[in-house]
Amino acid sequence: MARFKHLLVFLLLLHNTGTLEAQSYILLKGSVLNVKGEALVGAHARSMQRNYGTFTDFRGAFSLVLARNDTLKVTMVGYKAFLFRIPANLSGLNYSLKITLFEDTLMIAGAEIRPYPLTYPEFRQAFIAMKTPEETAIKKLNLPAEPFRRKYENPEGGLLLPGPFSLLYDNFSKEAKQRRKMAEILKRDALRSDFLNIISSSVLSHRFGISTDAEIDELIRNCGISRELLDNIPHYTLILMVENCVAGMNKHD
Repeated sequence: MARFKHLLVFLLLLHNTGTLEAQSYILLKGSVLNVKGEALVGAHARSMQRNYGTFTDFRGAFSLVLARNDTLKVTMVGYKAFLFRIPANLSGLNYSLKITLFEDTLMIAGAEIRPYPLTYPEFRQAFIAMKTPEETAIKKLNLPAEPFRRKYENPEGGLLLPGPFSLLYDNFSKEAKQRRKMAEILKRDALRSDFLNIISSSVLSHRFGISTDAEIDELIRNCGISRELLDNIPHYTLILMVENCVAGMNKHD
């Protein structure tokens, strides 16, 4: 009876093949200016649906990965917010946008300025304990660990790093971070697409109540489904694995 039940489930999953409409993403490069045409440094640009964003650089420029139908929000203290909905019918992957922010009136409480410190010894102690921006920046660099240092150690002192400018750019530039973020999104979407080619979205919705991309991604993550797993196990084994995984999650809930 149990073997007949598993066979019936397997035939049902193979019969109900659905189609996946993959989420389409674009790379938006924008510039933020005031009404005088001056660049606004430090303006915040973010996706309201996905709750991530970035800041404009010294030229007022930014780059951000967004999905079609996402809403872009650009804000800065002293200016009115700018909202823009990404059209759903875009055909390309890279777009540029010039944004002008208008000044806004903001009432803030007055500042009270007091002399500090009162004595020279207090000033000297506060000055010694002060953390400079350079010290904070060095900590954020995450300098190479000891095994890496031994590999590139220079006998005359210091480190011989291959392509230092490329290394810094690929690890710390905004554009490199956006490229890595887009690569992760595309990799996740490809895994979801291949998973749904085996177990259709209609079956997931009917049997497990899972319908959205976020819920499917959570199922893939919680059940430990990887690219290697999809490529190396039979489809019926994957189906039974998902059934057992969902049953275990419901039991813990």
